[in-house]
Amino acid sequence: MLPLLDTSEIMAYTGARKSTIERVARCYKLTGKPCKESQSGNSGRTRMMDLEDIEYMHGHLSRSCDMYLDELRDEISQARGKHLSLSTIWRTLHRTGYSRKKVSVLTLQLL
Repeated sequence: MLPLLDTSEIMAYTGARKSTIERVARCYKLTGKPCKESQSGNSGRTRMMDLEDIEYMHGHLSRSCDMYLDELRDEISQARGKHLSLSTIWRTLHRTGYSRKKVSVLTLQLL
């Protein structure tokens, strides 16, 4: 096993702050891992829309891409039985790659 370095040497090698190094060392002594499990991305509230809801929403948008959020919310509510807020729908759309770009007249004529 390698000899332990003191905090000042670790700061010199990594450029990390003293408080960060002490926190990581303290956590490592307690758990054997450099960070807590909750810091690995598993913390926070669970999402309201599951994968099936998102696929339904994307399928519905592929059939009619010019829907308002409240119309989409009503469709999801009727079909999936979930009552979602407009912000939840908007954040889900944004997270999955949809944007607020406007449809041009030429595109509408092609449809």
